[in-house]
Formats: sequence, C-alpha cells, structure tokens
Amino acid sequence: MKKYTTFIIILLSLFFLTGCIKKDEPVDDLSEILKKGYITIGVKSDSPPFGYYKDGKRSGFDIELSKEIASYIFNDSSPDKVQFVDVTPQNRISKLNSKDVDILVATMSVNEKRKLVINFSAPYFVTGLKLMVKKGSKIVSLNQFSSKNKLVVIMGTTGEKVARMVSPNASLIGAKTYNEAFNYLQNNQADGILGDEVILKDFLNENYRIVNRAYSREYYAVATRKQEESKELLNKINIVIAKVLDEKKLDLNKKI
Repeated sequence: MKKYTTFIIILLSLFFLTGCIKKDEPVDDLSEILKKGYITIGVKSDSPPFGYYKDGKRSGFDIELSKEIASYIFNDSSPDKVQFVDVTPQNRISKLNSKDVDILVATMSVNEKRKLVINFSAPYFVTGLKLMVKKGSKIVSLNQFSSKNKLVVIMGTTGEKVARMVSPNASLIGAKTYNEAFNYLQNNQADGILGDEVILKDFLNENYRIVNRAYSREYYAVATRKQEESKELLNKINIVIAKVLDEKKLDLNKKI
C-alpha cells in the first residue's frame, strides 16, 4: 500500500510540475531575422525592370526595395544583411510558407485568393494586364481569340485567371517566365501575350505593340506569412514602402 501511495504521489508531482512549465511561445519573424543577422528575400530574375540580372548582378526596383527593407530593419546598409533567393510565380508562395524565404518582393499582385494564405504590405506599384501582339496583327482585343488563336500567359499569375474569364475559347499556352512567353511570340508559336504592362514594355521593340486596353489593375506588394508572428515585420516593411514612395528614392524610369 505504501509503495502504491508513493507511486501516486510521484505521478501527481510530475503532473503539476509539467503543468507549471510554460510552452515556448512562437518567436516573431522580426526577432528571428535579427537573431540570424540577415533577411532572406524571394525575388524574380526574369522580370525587368523589377528583378533581373545586369552584367551578372541582380538589378531592378524589387532588388533596391529589398535592400532598403534590410537596411531599415538592421539600421545597416551592408550587402550581407540581405540574402536573395530566386522564386517564380509557381513556387513563390510555397517558398514563403515553408520558410525558405522570410518575405517576397517579387512583382506580387494583391488579390483576395492570395490574402487567404499570405499577408500583403501596402502597395508599392500599380500596373495593369495588357495584351502584346506582333505589329500588323489584326488582334486588338482578348475577345477576338478563338480556339485557332494561341495566347501565352505566365502560369501562377493573375493573367492566367483573367485569360480564362475574358477569352475562354483561346488556346492557352502556359509559360514559366516572361522570357519564355516572349520566345513563343517571337517564334510565331503564339498570337499574343497577356501580362503586366510594365514588364511587357521591357520586351517591346519595333516589331511588337501593346494593345491599349487594360484588363485589370495590378497592385504589387511585399508578401509575408499569414500569422501573428509576422505582424511586426510587416509594420517595418510598410514604414519602408511609405518612405520610399514619399522620397521617390527608387525610379522605374531608369534602369537600376
């Protein structure tokens, strides 16, 4: 009986002891970034003038904005305070939510579906979806596309959704990058590209034109994970965006 009573006392002691131990609270994203000493940012490499390579170096508006964010967070403009990771429209959200990157600065358009799984900062740029065709083409609208016409869209973007809504009869070609999309048009494998006007303009030359009508307004914003632990980081990012826009520190009219 004595042994049994002793056993019960030990069990109760363990129960109360473990009950008093506090579970580790989740560490917020900003604290984790400060602890490791750098921020990992998902960016694109095929979307001039936002993210691309120039003379072997990362360049573009998104790259410069990323540096501004890192500089503000660490109060330090050292280049080793930011680590860039290439992302695509197809994998960027999964890379964010799996913590391969801390944030996304990757021509990410705000929409309601994405808001269900990630959070967005204030917008830092506004553009629109437009159609690019070859000069001499009789196509002036998405409505003209039939099953005989091939339309290129970038997979994983809002352009894919808009194309299916506005031009349901078109034969869609899914491209992974804008470079791939332009190659389809250049090689006469497609009749048009539906994409963000600001990026399409970088591929524009005397052989192509962008149809004037816009099929949407696209608000680019920085993306963070949709969790309480990301709120302080998001607040810092919004401060940087407001500062950059107010001071007009970054200029899209010049090639960064």
